[in-house]
Amino acid sequence: MFGPLEDIKIKSIYHGADLPKNMARCTPDMLNALQGAAADVKSAGGELILSDLYRSYDMQLQAHLDYVTGKKKAFSPPPGGSMHEAGRAFDLDLSTLKMKLSDFWKIAAKHQLQPIIDTPSAGALEAWHFDCRGSHGLVYDYYAAGKGDNFAKPYTAMAASAIVSTGVKVDTLGGDPLTGFVQSGLIRLGQEIGDLDGRLGPKSRAGIAALEIDSDASAQSIAAEIDKLLQKKFPQEYFVEGAHELALADLPISLTTVVPAVRPAYEPSQANKAVLGKVADLLKTAAPIGQSFALQPAFLGILPGQCLYFDCELQLDTDGWPEGKGKGDDDWDPKTSLKYVDRKTSLNANAVPYIVLPLPKSWTSNRGISLGDYAAVIHKGNVTFAVFGDEGPADKIGEASIQLLRALGEERLKPNGRVINAGTEPGIITIVFPGSGRAADLKDQPTLTAAIQSEGARLFKELTT
Repeated sequence: MFGPLEDIKIKSIYHGADLPKNMARCTPDMLNALQGAAADVKSAGGELILSDLYRSYDMQLQAHLDYVTGKKKAFSPPPGGSMHEAGRAFDLDLSTLKMKLSDFWKIAAKHQLQPIIDTPSAGALEAWHFDCRGSHGLVYDYYAAGKGDNFAKPYTAMAASAIVSTGVKVDTLGGDPLTGFVQSGLIRLGQEIGDLDGRLGPKSRAGIAALEIDSDASAQSIAAEIDKLLQKKFPQEYFVEGAHELALADLPISLTTVVPAVRPAYEPSQANKAVLGKVADLLKTAAPIGQSFALQPAFLGILPGQCLYFDCELQLDTDGWPEGKGKGDDDWDPKTSLKYVDRKTSLNANAVPYIVLPLPKSWTSNRGISLGDYAAVIHKGNVTFAVFGDEGPADKIGEASIQLLRALGEERLKPNGRVINAGTEPGIITIVFPGSGRAADLKDQPTLTAAIQSEGARLFKELTT
């Protein structure tokens, strides 16, 4: 689910090196467009060199603050308003094109790249900026026709549509991009739903039903069906021409090979696969969650039956550890999101094996998951169990308490009482069982830790056998 972002290797203005990895990401159709445009520029004697491409939420915020404070002259909107945040905009070095800007405009048009200024004047602000609108141009047209009016400009609506479609939040649409993604998809599939506002109201529900999707299903299920229709209608936004790792200076001019814009089919490690049982088969029909995170999982998705599954490294979380202040984790918090029945006492990270899942709360609730639900965690073929005990940043998935890492053979507490604030190697599988928590298990720490082991083992056995 959500449109993929592809890594790209392309030369930048920064000391002749490639564009930094945190900026070198884009949608498949943007990658195809860059690939074709680079080949055309090269054949004309120039070179396509970039100064900017992808921006995360935080990078866009900084660009906006630089504009507001006068550090940069060119306008940069706040997060949620730039096609850069969707991997659908790039800024280039005009001097290395070795051609008139008007000539590059012709190349850009050939590859469905659009400038954001009206005339090809190299001295104009943003003369260097080009967008790949893709199907989100339909959202622009929708707002330009007055069918929605909650955004100041059609361009901002288009950008919001593009951003949530990659699984990244837009503040004006709420903390979870899922509903915005559904609405964006409805508009691009020809439905008139009023405003793209992050709420699945009566008009949105009618649009869902018009596409022969169960409008009473969960947001997750609706989004999965919308995603299937989008892939069918706009395959260029899900598939990329040529190889994934691209050195644009070496690209051929004619491109014919088409491959899926996804990494090779996910496979758990052999050691982990040996204990997964029938889960290995369930993975073949799992629904991927295409959201971007600071440390991207090898796989993140929903198994048939609605269990959440992700394979990634685990970072340390010390929240709730009474002795944690000043012990090596600058992000330590004395409280955890999950508390015992007294509603005051937090889980002790040094005694309770817990996992952390990302905020906003709707990220988990839309998937049927609540604080207190149980999970199985698998590392090098060994299985242990945990509870969903804390909530963390929206761009981070894969955090574990001191006790959980200890149970996985990854001790993080040194003899001097300080922690080794470091994550594990990749390849740790976490399976979360939605709706498995029980209020009675939160009586106290002994009751909870016993329930984690007994319920976790029972649920894992049911899933794998």
